[in-house]
Amino acid sequence: MCNFAHDSAAVVCETGTMVDWDNLRMFLAAVRAGNYTAAAKRLRIDRTTVGRRLDRLEHQLGVPLFAQSEEGYYPTAAGRRALEVADQMEQLMDGLAAELGNGAVAKRGHLRLAVAAELGAELMADLAAFATIRPDVQMTILSSADPAESVVQRKSDIGLCLADQRPDHLRGRRIGTLRQAGYAAKGYLARGAGGGAVQEQEWIRCSGWSHLPVMRRWDAMFPDDVRVAAYVDSWSALRSAVEQEIGAAFLWTFVADRCADLVRIAPLDETVGVDLWVLARDDVPMDRPLRAFMDDITVRLHARIGAAAGG
Repeated sequence: MCNFAHDSAAVVCETGTMVDWDNLRMFLAAVRAGNYTAAAKRLRIDRTTVGRRLDRLEHQLGVPLFAQSEEGYYPTAAGRRALEVADQMEQLMDGLAAELGNGAVAKRGHLRLAVAAELGAELMADLAAFATIRPDVQMTILSSADPAESVVQRKSDIGLCLADQRPDHLRGRRIGTLRQAGYAAKGYLARGAGGGAVQEQEWIRCSGWSHLPVMRRWDAMFPDDVRVAAYVDSWSALRSAVEQEIGAAFLWTFVADRCADLVRIAPLDETVGVDLWVLARDDVPMDRPLRAFMDDITVRLHARIGAAAGG
């Protein structure tokens, strides 16, 4: 068991070892950032200081906190335990600061978010809502062909991912199942383009830009002799082409069903879908911005997607 020392920013353990909280904090930052250089940038100090502090922490604890593999450095068993304690302390200190801060503005955090390219900008309203209630969290939003891999490679802190199951080395929450159906703009239908039958419509198809198997399954629903109005190479172009009345296309039901100018013209296949996940690395403690985002976006998107399910 460890307790705070009253006369310094330190923790005193039952072994009698005094551990400097600043050293633990830098260890936590180094693991979250992935390397000393990135940690130094986040902490606004130089890399040498980070390395010196972590050497001091290992000396205080008497055990190595990092081991090396072909992929790079990773926390040892002792390092993982130190991470747990550091994460708990950070949450306690954040809570204390919020309780005693008398409304003081919290230090601004930063969050790198990867969003599946197949979603385009469909979730931007939800991200904007989070930004409104959490102005202390600055976001960098990246469109990614594989947001899960982006998180694993530390290019992003968290990802909104489309996957049939949770990928290895990640933790998080399943938000719900997304499905697609055929839609066309009212103006396109009003002028009688493509005739009345579904098979007679002129369709807009994706030209192999997605790596998701489920996207290929939706595209495979088209017969070989289907009439194609256009091919596009992104989700944003697909939706825009439908709205501009170029032709019909398969769109996400949770989005298109709420668009007054779009009409569902093809039935929903309940057997075809893909799960939406919010995921972070499973070996890195989540910081305040990450925890806040995961909690908020899970509730927000679950309500939105759940309300559209089965439509």
